[in-house]
Amino acid sequence: MGFDTFCSLDSSDPFWDWNRTWYTSNPDLTQCFQNTVLVWLPCLYLWMCAPIYLVYLRSHDQGYICMTHLNKAKTAVGVVLWAICWSDVFYSFWERGHGSSIPAPAHLVSPLILGITMLLATLLVQYERIKGVQSCGVLLIYWLLALLCATVTFRSKILQALEQLWTVSVWRYTTFYIYYFLLLVSLFLSCLTDKPPLFSQANKDPNPCPEPGASFLSRITFWWINRLMVTAYRRPLEEKDLWSLNLEDRSHRVVPQLVLRWNTECQKVKRTEQKTLYSPNSPNTEVKEDRAVEESEILIVRPQKTKEPSLFWALCLTFGPYFLISCLYKIIQDVLMFVGPEILR
Repeated sequence: MGFDTFCSLDSSDPFWDWNRTWYTSNPDLTQCFQNTVLVWLPCLYLWMCAPIYLVYLRSHDQGYICMTHLNKAKTAVGVVLWAICWSDVFYSFWERGHGSSIPAPAHLVSPLILGITMLLATLLVQYERIKGVQSCGVLLIYWLLALLCATVTFRSKILQALEQLWTVSVWRYTTFYIYYFLLLVSLFLSCLTDKPPLFSQANKDPNPCPEPGASFLSRITFWWINRLMVTAYRRPLEEKDLWSLNLEDRSHRVVPQLVLRWNTECQKVKRTEQKTLYSPNSPNTEVKEDRAVEESEILIVRPQKTKEPSLFWALCLTFGPYFLISCLYKIIQDVLMFVGPEILR
């Protein structure tokens, strides 16, 4: 079964058509491409990131967040999205049962995959609450990607409704418009941050740094530092204006990690094999009956000279990943600085 048959039983809806996407004054994607790639792409992203993200959440437990209005809204929107996707599946079965028109397999498979993915996103919202995550970048990117893909379909459906109104399926158009609106709501809710976890360090700190409690969008745009910059613009900064260091940046967290790496390097240096040579007693030696073990002559060889422990390697093992990520961002910045003028040329 090819993609053309997968999207329409009579192969009237091709997967790709250059006459509609390129050789036209009003480009548009085919319905088959919209019902498959644009639906599966966000789902593929979330299912690829979910195992890694679940392992990360399990090993980085930050506490427990009580149910808030924001968390309830995220869960409710996710459940409604899941119900809308399943309603499309049931509608396809209803069409098949009443014999009005036999739906293509794409109308069954795509809503089914999308519905399972929406259920996964809803479960991730609750698992993040249990693990004390105030804002999630994985779900924010998923909602943004899903909204971008749905925007292409949204435009295509409007054009089809204006040009070929008699071909419009009222049920599918209604559910899609509700789906698109809820994606906007989910993206907006993902940009907000939840309350801190119970018994967190931020609750005990009189002047905590706003970075840990900022949303993912605020972190990547450095919006959380604006308050300090406005204060510095209005008047000189004082000691009380400065925030406390983050818990992971404090010396009682950083120094033990470096000391552990340094002790490991020192232990590697001290591990010198001492060769021992055993020479058994000669046969003429009298063996006493009350001796349980026969004595042996042990010759200890002097250990060879070893190298000094490397502080540089200990620093690389402790802080290497952070410097590598910084170097990667710096490389991307330099590349964009050179690519921009070349594109504008």
